Parts: sequence; C-alpha cells; structure tokens
Amino acid sequence: MLFNRPRATAAMERAGLDLLLLADPRTFLYATDFTAPSTFSFLDRPFLALVSPDTTQAIVPSWDYDDFRARSWVRDVAGYTEFATDMDGDLLPSWRVALDRWLPVRGRLGVEERYLPKWIRDVLAELRPDLELVDAQSVVREIRMVKTPGEISRLRIATAAMEAAADDMLAAARDGITEAEMGRIYATGVSSRGCENIANFVLGFGPGGAVSHAIPGPRELAPGDAIRFDLGARYQGYHADTAVTRMWKHMTPEQEVLYRAMLDSQRAAAELLCAGRPVRELYDIAVRVARDSVPTFRMEHVGHGLGVEHHESPPLIGTGEAVLEADMMINVETLFLDPVHGGFAIEDTYLVTETGAEQLTGFDRNPVLEPR
Repeated sequence: MLFNRPRATAAMERAGLDLLLLADPRTFLYATDFTAPSTFSFLDRPFLALVSPDTTQAIVPSWDYDDFRARSWVRDVAGYTEFATDMDGDLLPSWRVALDRWLPVRGRLGVEERYLPKWIRDVLAELRPDLELVDAQSVVREIRMVKTPGEISRLRIATAAMEAAADDMLAAARDGITEAEMGRIYATGVSSRGCENIANFVLGFGPGGAVSHAIPGPRELAPGDAIRFDLGARYQGYHADTAVTRMWKHMTPEQEVLYRAMLDSQRAAAELLCAGRPVRELYDIAVRVARDSVPTFRMEHVGHGLGVEHHESPPLIGTGEAVLEADMMINVETLFLDPVHGGFAIEDTYLVTETGAEQLTGFDRNPVLEPR
C-alpha cells in the first residue's frame, strides 16, 4: 500500500478535518494504488477518493471500474457512467450521485483547491450546503512527504531505469551527435526498462545548456562542450530525477571552477541530511560553499521532495520551516548557468534516515566524458 493512513489521520486531526476529497490524479494514485492513463487524460471524467481517518472510498468511471477493483486495495468503490446505456447494471448514473450517497451532511471537508474544478465545487455546494470546504493542499503535501515502503520501492525502480538510460545516452556521445539524438536515446532507454520519460526533460550542449529548461535541439556536440542534462523517469506514477554535467573530451580552467563549485556545494548540503535537520540549514551551506568560488551564485531552492510529483514538499529553501524526517525522499541540487561556458548542475536523490541518508543515485561525477 502506498497510502500512509496513520500520518494522514494525524495531519487531518491537526487541521480539524473530518474528510478529504482527493481529485488530483497523482494524489488519487497515492490514496488508492491505482493509476491508469485515463486518470490523467480525461479530467472531465473524474476519479475521486474520499478519505477519512478510518476508511477510503473511491468513485471511478465505468471504463476503469473493473480494472480498479482488480488492482486497488480499496473495496468501497462506486462506478459511474458517463453516458447511460441499457446495460449499466450496478453502475451509478453519475459521479454526483456517488458523492450524494457518501458525503456527510455537515463537517469540514478538505479539498485540493488547486485541482478541484469549479464544476465539482458547485455540485458540492448544492448537495451539501452545510459542509464546510477547506483548502487542504498543504495537508495533502504534508501527508505525502514521508514515504511508505511501497513508494520507496517504486522510486528505486524509477531511479535505476533513469540511471541506466542516462548511461546509454552518454555512451552514445560522439563528435557531431545532436542534442535531439541523445534525447531520443535516453527516451528509448527509459521505455525499454519499463518506465516512462517525464515532461521536464532538459538537455543542452555548451551555451545551449545554459538555458534553465533547455529543450534538446539540432546543436551538435563538439570537444569542450559542457553536456548538461536534468531528467527523470516515472514508474507506476513515481518520479526519479537527477542532473549531471560532463565536459566532452576536455574542460577549461573556467569550467573546472564552476563544476567543482557546484559539486562541492551540493555535497556540503547532502552531508547534512538526517532526520531532525531543518531544511534551511541545507540551503544556507549550499549557498555559502558555492559563493566561495562563484560569488554570483543564486538559487531559490537547493532541492525538493520526490514522489508522485516531480517536485514535492519539503522544498529546501532559506526561509523553510520544515524539518527533515526519516523516509523522506529528497533531491539535493545545485545549478549555475554561464552563457559562455555552459550549464553546471549536480543533483542526487537520497532517502533520509534517522542518522543520515542513503544515496540512491550513483552517477560517476568525473567531470570529463571520454569517448567509449
């Protein structure tokens, strides 16, 4: 099971919530162990989860009803039709009817305001005028911050596929290969290992890698180029994420300074990972170490949580009040973009423990990439 009910119960009690209504496809996956392309593709055909301290109920469209019952641990499930037929059986005529069946008359209902469309909120107000709707986005993020064993397992699989596919990509490096060609090699490698590529795929050579979200294009690789990528993979809804810079065949003294600064900064922050550590301490040391060599270094965050979203709580920021907990999955990253020398990025994934952290990613951080 992916869902952490004890943590959810505690978070709901602190927020004074009687029930959560989860509509974001990613959180629905987390709450029910069910993912299918239609949960993301047909947002006018909602998947809804009602979570109380003791129970979970799911409302799913008829297209996925049988599959949901086969693959999810949730037993209290209502299927609904999008368009009625003469063979609907036990299916309800709409998701609205399912909500009317299960919602309490009054109380405090936590909703993901950012992901609950107005047309569903309007139905809630009509069905239950005495039910108070409370934005629970921060509560949901708090629940998901600490990973369960099932989540950690999926993240490990995604990370392994990502690293192997990235190695395929680097092994293909040669003079004249384009960013787009290397990107296709990576995508094929991820797919061949049973994972999906993610939308935030960053890859650039030389000055092209100095664009924050560089899109792979026709630029050809040349000796001395900094190859920068920030990419990931997704396995059954869970994201891996990493960033790497390698100089092709050789590097200049200026590139070495920038690369070492980012590596030292990232490593200094990662060394502080352990349960009980305030996230702002990681931010502070990362900035301080980077500025020893690069006085103009600026980052709004130096890392983030990882899970069903590419970026999850807690963000590693200078004003952050969050404290690290065991079983958080945390990415620590540093980045400096130089329009002449290229982009310099280091990002690794760690599982926080009571006494430190286990590093999941294991890229060779030798700055120079030689032909294979």
